Amino acid sequence: MARAALADYVGLLKLRIAALLLLVAASGYLVTSGPDVRPVSFLLLMGSGLLASAGASAVNHYADRDLDPIMVRTRNRPIPQGRVPPTHALFLGLGLLFTGLVLAVAVNFLTALFILFGFVVYVFVYTLGLKRRNVWNIVIGGFAGSCPALAGSAAASGGVGLGPALIALLVFLWTPGHFWALAFGLKKDYREAGLPMLPALLDDKSAAKWIVLSTAIVPPFALSFWVLQVSGFAYLAVAIAAGAWVLYIAFRFLRTPTTRNALAGYRASGPYLAAILLALIADKLLPHGL
Repeated sequence: MARAALADYVGLLKLRIAALLLLVAASGYLVTSGPDVRPVSFLLLMGSGLLASAGASAVNHYADRDLDPIMVRTRNRPIPQGRVPPTHALFLGLGLLFTGLVLAVAVNFLTALFILFGFVVYVFVYTLGLKRRNVWNIVIGGFAGSCPALAGSAAASGGVGLGPALIALLVFLWTPGHFWALAFGLKKDYREAGLPMLPALLDDKSAAKWIVLSTAIVPPFALSFWVLQVSGFAYLAVAIAAGAWVLYIAFRFLRTPTTRNALAGYRASGPYLAAILLALIADKLLPHGL
């Protein structure tokens, strides 16, 4: 019983999402610092980012406690199944956020400010403000995923450099296509819950056009790191290869807008972003760069 209870609380934290956000934060830090990493500040950044992301996810579970039982994808979560009281999720989330901010302040105030801003955008702007009311909810709320890059740069230098600013914009542009592809596959869920997610409001062909348009602008933008001399030629090769792969999947979906092809695009977009970020990091850490 104790193990099951612990697993339920861990399930509130959405650690897979946290892992990707930590990679965004690490890329912001390492693109700024290069090989001159200060281990204490880097570890504090990682710890604070993990705690704040996990805290935001727990609060999100609390805020969506009325929606989750309606949707097939979420009805087995700990709160709708009655395994975790809603107030436990709320207090856990706020406690994790507070602890994360304490660690971030130990780095510097700007790092803590960006982490707090990401929490506010995700919980208050997206979850409580736009998610149930506006079709552009994920476009605006997606900026929460950009904040870790800015926090990483602030932790490394006390400011925000060109590279991390481009990473933040890359994540901002990447988010709608990623999430809309998932929403296309689960549009019945969103319609039953009354949530104005774009793929649930349009016919399949129109939704596919929006998803592919949102996806297709990301690979060309990823080339800006090389154009603006933030990265080297090997990064360029990774960006071109990964971009061609994700564009192939996107246009296959446009040609045949099925749930299967939409979810294939969703599953491809996460590894694509990870490949871009890892290539940027390698460019800064490997001898002579990439």
